[in-house]
Amino acid sequence: MARATIADVAKLAGVSQATVSRALRGVDRVAPATRRKVEEAAERLSFTLSKSASALASGRTMRIILLCSGGLNEWFNANVLQGVYEVLAPEGYDVCPSFICGRDEMNRYFARLPKDRNADAIIIASFQLDGTQREQLTSIDMPVIGVNIPAESSFDASVCVDNFSGMAKGVCLLKSLGHEHIAFAGDYIPGNMVYSTNQRVEGFLEAAEQNGYDETNASIVVGGEHPESYGKARLAAELVAKMLSSPNRPTGVCVETDQLAIALIKELKRQHLRVPDDISVIGFDDADIAEVADLTTIRQNPLALGRLAARQTLRLLKGETLEEPHESQEPVLVLRDTTGRAPLAEPIG
Repeated sequence: MARATIADVAKLAGVSQATVSRALRGVDRVAPATRRKVEEAAERLSFTLSKSASALASGRTMRIILLCSGGLNEWFNANVLQGVYEVLAPEGYDVCPSFICGRDEMNRYFARLPKDRNADAIIIASFQLDGTQREQLTSIDMPVIGVNIPAESSFDASVCVDNFSGMAKGVCLLKSLGHEHIAFAGDYIPGNMVYSTNQRVEGFLEAAEQNGYDETNASIVVGGEHPESYGKARLAAELVAKMLSSPNRPTGVCVETDQLAIALIKELKRQHLRVPDDISVIGFDDADIAEVADLTTIRQNPLALGRLAARQTLRLLKGETLEEPHESQEPVLVLRDTTGRAPLAEPIG
């Protein structure tokens, strides 16, 4: 059976092919009764207006780029993609996911983007643009929407988790449990990249100061040289070694991500330290693995962030002005088994 054409739909509906095109593209200049007649004819013939034809008529590609840092199969990126797709697909848009893994890839991607111009908008997850990249996007008049970006200045709209509020919740929990010495354990970040997670170390320091900690009892622990060359287990071993050799050994640790927090707990146990009896550990994200590991953590919801970013994208493409272009998600403290009261100091003598 031959595939139905726009001419077949026009003949069955008793209208012109131009009217069929306008009706199926949702153009206003079609009477409601005529639109219904065309839609019924198209349904009877199992006809769908091709996106390429619609794009030629409307000037739109009906494609939205989702650009992530790191693999698309990572917990955060996969959830953002799911949320974006849920909102945009019913509106007829194709979501085109892509990813970069460092500054060089990012520079090449944005240098090529103005020449391609193969999308109507771009959603960027977790990393910040520099001035050159923003100029490249401005030159092609493409709406730019951020998800968990570290700053709002380079984006037409954005949604994010409040990292400062999240870290404040973690520090306050450790304070309430009596921990006098605390630390922040940082995950590896590719050089020359600026991520939203950079705000977590700033949030930790700010919250520590507000809770009466100073630099002697609130420390930052990060990996040494070239941590990109090894995995989370080796990074965790390095971080634990630094904490245990500190003259003010922490009994409570806020960790930049759940994945690193779980690796850290494994290494602490390998060093015969009990979690949370000897040391409390708090992650950030509440990824699926956190519940399995009974990890106390700070929850964010990337699925909801993806949905909201997609709704912002649709409104911008319609030419609407967003009353609140930059929205923030309040994180939630999730108590599980890796936090407890600070251990009692051992008696002297």
